[in-house]
Amino acid sequence: MKNLSLLLNAVLLIAVGFLMVQHFSGRKAAGPADEQSAPKEAPLNVVYVNADTLLTKYEYMNQKQEELSKREQAADTQLKTRGRALEKEFLAAQDKIQKGLLAPNQIAAEEQRLAQKQQALMAEQERITRELMAEGQKIQEELNKAIKDLLADIQKEKGYDFILSYGPGTGVLMVDEKRDITPMVLERLNQKETQENKAQ
Repeated sequence: MKNLSLLLNAVLLIAVGFLMVQHFSGRKAAGPADEQSAPKEAPLNVVYVNADTLLTKYEYMNQKQEELSKREQAADTQLKTRGRALEKEFLAAQDKIQKGLLAPNQIAAEEQRLAQKQQALMAEQERITRELMAEGQKIQEELNKAIKDLLADIQKEKGYDFILSYGPGTGVLMVDEKRDITPMVLERLNQKETQENKAQ
């Protein structure tokens, strides 16, 4: 048994030695030839887009954001006006109660009426906030889709390996300005919207 174990270990040692010699001697002989025949990898074609510039100069999205902002301001003004009117009603009811002009059942009815108006105003405020947030999200999704679709076309057309987003918080710390394709992307985005608006 002991002899069998020693014999197996010796065979394994010889086999490993043989493989190592063959591996390293074969590699040395084939090394220079391999280096000449191996295809050289082309350098990566990496470009970037300045995210901030895109957001500030994409005309169609700026127009959409401006429209949304106007709607937000109009809604805010309307809700504030209704809030002030309700506040005046509260003060008027409080004044009547203090002067003793309302009977106890009238006081309860007035309190209930004003509480219902306040609840309705709060519900309206929540509804408008939800609508505006949904619209803002829709604009953001539309922006993302438009940019991704265009970048996919540009990547295919120009053969870029990577298109990075550069700007605050993106994780890309340094860039070579020669690799900035933001002007081309902006031109195509704005051109696309102009063509689509003319077609409508």
